[in-house]
Amino acid sequence: EKEKGTIFNFYASPLSKNEFLAAKLIPVFLLHSLNIFLLFLLAVYLFDVPFRGSFFLYWLASEFYILVSLSLGMLISVITKRQIVAVVLTVIITIIPGFLYSGIIMPISSMDGASQIEAHIFPVMYYNHIIYDTFLIGEGFASEKNLLYLGILGFFTLILFTAGRVLLKKEMR
Repeated sequence: EKEKGTIFNFYASPLSKNEFLAAKLIPVFLLHSLNIFLLFLLAVYLFDVPFRGSFFLYWLASEFYILVSLSLGMLISVITKRQIVAVVLTVIITIIPGFLYSGIIMPISSMDGASQIEAHIFPVMYYNHIIYDTFLIGEGFASEKNLLYLGILGFFTLILFTAGRVLLKKEMR
């Protein structure tokens, strides 16, 4: 929007910030929602990954994680002026920590103290725990930790979305 100059259409339009954000985020959210359903079907039926938990918990956690990701992406796009800066910043904030601190490669419990604390900064750690628990262990909503982690994902969404919305200006800078 900023590099191509189409952001000026938003500045000149009667759209409110909420309408603009809804038009930008809802289609992406719906596509990702379809994607998590298709990935579930592939995992369970094509790759025979055991699923012992609640599909509703899987779906809810995935929707929360999509909202966290969209909110973070919106915040990054609002604070950067160039697309390449946004891409590099996204890689640094999401992709690298996603591998290092999610518990996928190395369990969080086997990390040193500082790394365990750092792991709790990134939403992917909470999402990964819920998905792992849902697929392989199956505690579901009975686990207080899963409920806490859902709440934390909701908190991340609220903070990131609010920051992005507040920083989005409806006038030229």
